[in-house]
Amino acid sequence: MKNTILGLVILACLGVGCKDKMEERDASGMFETREVIVSSEMSGRVERLEVMEGDYIEAGKVVGLIDTMQLHWLKVQAQQAVKAVDERIPNLDKVLEVYRLKVEKGEKELKRVERLLEGKAATRKQYDDVKAMVDEGRSALVGQTHQAEVMIAGAKAESATIALKVDQVNDQIRRCMIVNPIEGTVLAKYTEEKELAAPVKALYKIGDLKNMTLQVYLEGGRIGGLKVGDPVRVFAKLGGGEEREYRGKISWIASEAEFVPKTVQTQDERDNLVYAVKIHVENDGFLRVGMYADVKFNTL
Repeated sequence: MKNTILGLVILACLGVGCKDKMEERDASGMFETREVIVSSEMSGRVERLEVMEGDYIEAGKVVGLIDTMQLHWLKVQAQQAVKAVDERIPNLDKVLEVYRLKVEKGEKELKRVERLLEGKAATRKQYDDVKAMVDEGRSALVGQTHQAEVMIAGAKAESATIALKVDQVNDQIRRCMIVNPIEGTVLAKYTEEKELAAPVKALYKIGDLKNMTLQVYLEGGRIGGLKVGDPVRVFAKLGGGEEREYRGKISWIASEAEFVPKTVQTQDERDNLVYAVKIHVENDGFLRVGMYADVKFNTL
């Protein structure tokens, strides 16, 4: 019995030794995530802002609204102006109806006199007088047509210009809606309802806590065997000596070397040229921004 227990202890010790050797870490880094500061595109009073710290919000969801009352009245005013201009645009057929009837009547009279002239029942002067009247009517019709077309084109252009103002106000009203830009968790809220908002004033901060990024640095001689998409083992430091292992994937490798960041403790290490490597890790709820972790690359 004693020999069995002793053997198990020896095997456990050997197993621990093998595990420690296997889990020698290749690099360390700090967790980051994509964070976005959300601001209003328009200035005004915040009528609604439905976000709370810790809320999970989908991308594209309308979470707030800036006061649009003044824009509403500008839109109404522009719509009325468009209507007034459109009502002034004349109907071309009605404008030219009198001139067309005069030309038609003159042409009929000209044909009648032409037949009389052929039958020696009318004089050449009578024919010339009627033809001159018809030519005058045709010229007047052409002139009135051109004048009416110019007037109608000008009115339509004016209407279109005012309609653009309506579109502009509609766009401003749309921009008063506060749309959440990315899927994630609200990390901080800076503004409350009824406060004044401005394009440079932050309303809240949101981050994608489901997808964490761990950035580490490797010396040039150790980067050659790695490529984007490679799986890695990540050992997150949860605090109090507790560690949790995750499966990660290389999402980015720097194309140029750089000096080790100043966060590295010793000057000798900071003088080394290294490559930055980013690792994507899916968060199970335990990972936090700023949390440290070690990495074990499968190919190193």
